[in-house]
Amino acid sequence: MNFRSFLTITITSALFFACSSNKNNDEETLADSNETTQVIEQQKINAQNVFTSIPGPEELSSLITQTNLDYDASLLNNPDNLSKYTSDNFKAINLGLYGADMVYTNVYEQAQESMLYLKCVNSLCRSLGITGAFDEKTGERLQDNKENKDSLLAIVSKSFTKADEFLRENQRPGTSSLMVAGGWIEGLYLSGKVAEQAKTKKLIQKMSQQKKSLSDLITLLENGKVTGDGTFVLEGLKDLQVSYEKIADNTTMSDEILAEINAKVFALRAKLII
Repeated sequence: MNFRSFLTITITSALFFACSSNKNNDEETLADSNETTQVIEQQKINAQNVFTSIPGPEELSSLITQTNLDYDASLLNNPDNLSKYTSDNFKAINLGLYGADMVYTNVYEQAQESMLYLKCVNSLCRSLGITGAFDEKTGERLQDNKENKDSLLAIVSKSFTKADEFLRENQRPGTSSLMVAGGWIEGLYLSGKVAEQAKTKKLIQKMSQQKKSLSDLITLLENGKVTGDGTFVLEGLKDLQVSYEKIADNTTMSDEILAEINAKVFALRAKLII
């Protein structure tokens, strides 16, 4: 399992449509069912597309080797911030964000740090009422496999898939989309931090390819009908999209655009972790 696989969580949101009063009820039901099915299938595609070009751990590990960058815990969201997240929107955002951080610690083989982030993820799942994803057995499996990076990542991936399934089955598209957004933004943030230090062409190229996944993420949030203190995420991503539109198709962003995108991502991410 890789970082891309972990972040490519298949998240769908069930949308409901108003019925037209001048149609037969049976026809309405069939039409609505077909329309809803089409939208759900499109949402699956959108969610799957969001993370397909985020650098995987193999790529990150290669970059680490090439640049000799050391593990930097200061880049991650401090586990002590957990108590700040009291609304469901911020809990969902940081569930995805802490999950991405947990993967980062695994890329650097920081087993002890990884367990700290597992506790944060587990706590947020419980607080959001997500059952069957992270439990004592998950912790035991992670502890037993702490020397095997691939096994750790596979366990994390499976657990987040369960969390996603729970949210979809309980018709909580807003929570799902914010969890995805938190993970995506953190992934781009960490990539930007590495690119800022190393100026690695391959990573900058990967970041340049996020235009499509950003568009899909915006659609996911719009269809998730996020309200309240989570609306700023969509606004921030739309502002980021303005900068991404400056990148011509099939080209790599310039240093100026990289700096502009990093500035917006870093600022948005700072709002996520408050």
